[in-house]
Amino acid sequence: MSARRCPAVALGLIATVAAAGCSGGRDAASAPEHAAAAAAGIAATQEANILRMQVDGVAWTADHDVFGAFHPPGHERVLMVAGSYGPKDANEQAFNLNLYRIDAPGRYTVRSGNAEGHVVQFANHSAERYLAGGPFGFDVQVDVVAASPERIELRFAGTLTANDGTRLALTDGYFIYRP
Repeated sequence: MSARRCPAVALGLIATVAAAGCSGGRDAASAPEHAAAAAAGIAATQEANILRMQVDGVAWTADHDVFGAFHPPGHERVLMVAGSYGPKDANEQAFNLNLYRIDAPGRYTVRSGNAEGHVVQFANHSAERYLAGGPFGFDVQVDVVAASPERIELRFAGTLTANDGTRLALTDGYFIYRP
């Protein structure tokens, strides 16, 4: 498996698991499913959910698959954030941030090699930079404003090292997720 394909497979798996846990139509018939997901600690997708940031000074806003979870079943003390931008093809850009051993709002420094296992990564910034963060390195400050199954809100900024060694600056990062 090529180096380019391996990160895409890992991100695809994360996105598939996230979508399986909270996808569905937004009509009244799916309301019980969304309520059950929210009760289980997984927030249901809504139009008002936002993931945005500046990547090297360029605005980036997720336009689909915005997902958040706080202490979901099977993942005790975990806060998960994800979102994607662009067409659902090989060029789709995906961002995810996972914080482990999180009990409450607060300020968290998220660096490569941390003992908690925190991770931040951004896929497909460009053809040359197919993965930033994750195994290549990250140093991000995360301010968790709210953390509950009913609402996740955070701000973040920092740097991600890409597969080609380039450092991407993340600024003005903002995420809000409500069932």
